[in-house]
Amino acid sequence: MALGRRAFLGSALAAPFIGGIAPRPAWGQTVADTIVIGGGLSGLAAMQILENEGQKVVLLEADRRLGGRAYTLDTPDGPFECGGATLGPLYGRLRSLAAMAGVALVDPLGRDALSYHINGQFLRPSEWQTSSANRLPAGERMLRPEQLEFKFVQQFNRITDLEDWNNPALMAYDIPLDSFLRQQGVSDEALRLIDITTNSVALSRTSALFQMREFARVALPSQNDTAREVYAAGSDGSYHVVKGGTSRLVEGIAGLMKGDIRTGAVVVGIDVQPDRVTVELIDGTRLQARHCICTIPFSTLRNVQINPPLRGDKLSAVLDAGYTSTTHVFAVPTKPYWEMDGSPAGLISDTIIERMFAGHDASGKVASLDIWLNGTAATAIDSLPAAERAAFVLAQLAQVRPSTEGAIEVVGTYSWGENPFIRGNKHVFGPGQIGRLYRAMAAPWAERLRFAGEHTRNWEAGMEAATESGQREAFAVLGLG
Repeated sequence: MALGRRAFLGSALAAPFIGGIAPRPAWGQTVADTIVIGGGLSGLAAMQILENEGQKVVLLEADRRLGGRAYTLDTPDGPFECGGATLGPLYGRLRSLAAMAGVALVDPLGRDALSYHINGQFLRPSEWQTSSANRLPAGERMLRPEQLEFKFVQQFNRITDLEDWNNPALMAYDIPLDSFLRQQGVSDEALRLIDITTNSVALSRTSALFQMREFARVALPSQNDTAREVYAAGSDGSYHVVKGGTSRLVEGIAGLMKGDIRTGAVVVGIDVQPDRVTVELIDGTRLQARHCICTIPFSTLRNVQINPPLRGDKLSAVLDAGYTSTTHVFAVPTKPYWEMDGSPAGLISDTIIERMFAGHDASGKVASLDIWLNGTAATAIDSLPAAERAAFVLAQLAQVRPSTEGAIEVVGTYSWGENPFIRGNKHVFGPGQIGRLYRAMAAPWAERLRFAGEHTRNWEAGMEAATESGQREAFAVLGLG
């Protein structure tokens, strides 16, 4: 009899712990108070708390580097952020760790404004409102494409108390985001443009309540605030970035640790017993501890055999967790193409290119380009051989903005969907999942196996969410003794 996806994955998670049937005395064992699986900000934050309280901690990271989705691609042309980049004004935990590690935070450099290629036409910002390419109805025409999502999600945001964002009365909004916005009178053309600019998955696969939480945490502006953009987060002096790139913060936090940090340590099994947890690595190494905090995304936890096997809502939370696919193509301008066509260097397009952000250097000149593809666009680019991606993107870009032809040099690419230890840039609750699975995300399993990571967060955002979740579970372990 053929097994469906859920039955197959459930049986895989329920499979006996590797090596659990016949002990192998040749395997080494390391005894620790706590094993932390995952060396992103969540895992590092957990380890820092536990070590500070005198615990012996072993941290296991499958990748050859630490940081998880906080990663800077260092190139001869400067650092390019592949993941988390901005520390908001309420990132108290992460700011404290930066101060402890002596890592400098600086004001973010600016970005050039955005041009548009929409409905077959290339437009300067000043042309948008009156152009025939702007097919928004009269009440929406004054909004630029990058303003639509923040404007409408916040205008119709039903969350008034962020700490109570998931109360049962709000579960009526745990529905597809496009359906919710359509019910509020948002046009289909606006929804189409939001699908291009959103950092979530497709609107039809995003819970409206989830996106309300995302934006409520950023700010709760006036409903008449039409100028606010999702990408304007550095404009008021309260936001900072890490000098030299976010990876410098990861390195600094890791430098605070005294214990055992292992990279290239791929976990394949977790065996939870009443008095201990045994973790098995792909090379056969087994490590024991009294507790385990697992911080890796559920998109990769699905490949780990857990004993006793996950059941019920916890199994569903792991199997059904959704993640965005994001691919970056990083470049530098070799010619001032924006001067050739007289339009800002950034771009939003309703083609596969989607978005290109143009970063300034300290003098205010355009110095870096981030062609940012999400969802199906990212998946399409990832399907190409690595050697062909840069040429494909440049060719597509030249079609929608001819001035860029021969004026841009690609210096690197990065795909979160292709990283085998992460498999996605950000966790997103789909419609109906908050009411059904939210509480199961962070729920411990068999008492001694605990879970952290941004997918388990309450209402914190971004890198602070990952940090908070790691500290939360560290304090829980300390409370258990």
